[in-house]
Amino acid sequence: MDDMKKLLSDLHSKAPGLRNSATMALWDCWYFEAGEVAETYIRNGEDLMSLNKFEEAQSHFEKVIKTYPEFAEAHNKLATVLFLLGDYKNSVNECKVTLKMNPYHFGAWHGMGLCLFKLARYSEAIESFKSALEIQPYANINRKYIATCMGNLN
Repeated sequence: MDDMKKLLSDLHSKAPGLRNSATMALWDCWYFEAGEVAETYIRNGEDLMSLNKFEEAQSHFEKVIKTYPEFAEAHNKLATVLFLLGDYKNSVNECKVTLKMNPYHFGAWHGMGLCLFKLARYSEAIESFKSALEIQPYANINRKYIATCMGNLN
């Protein structure tokens, strides 16, 4: 857990290389959290997504979750594919499951913000993007979405 704290701290570094290394290392930790077999399942589902086989990927990630219900990254990937399918409400729900297991998952915070943005729930989206920024302060895409959301509130 100390390694995780260090990596999360490194996301706040002024050095871009250190931030990028920490980001990649955190993703690796999250992918391997449930073991090597589960990580392979995640990669297989990502392959389906890269081939635009979103329904197959959804079914695949749902099976992974049945086998590994406490695997936060499986829920995050299901949220991603639901977003790609335009099912923003269920994607938000999966992001919430991911964040309950891993409150530092900047990807899930960002993804939930995107879904809330698509649902025109701008105030909630802003909060989600702000949560992502607290963890990953140099991820400027979150600032851009916050500004867009603020513009849509008027």
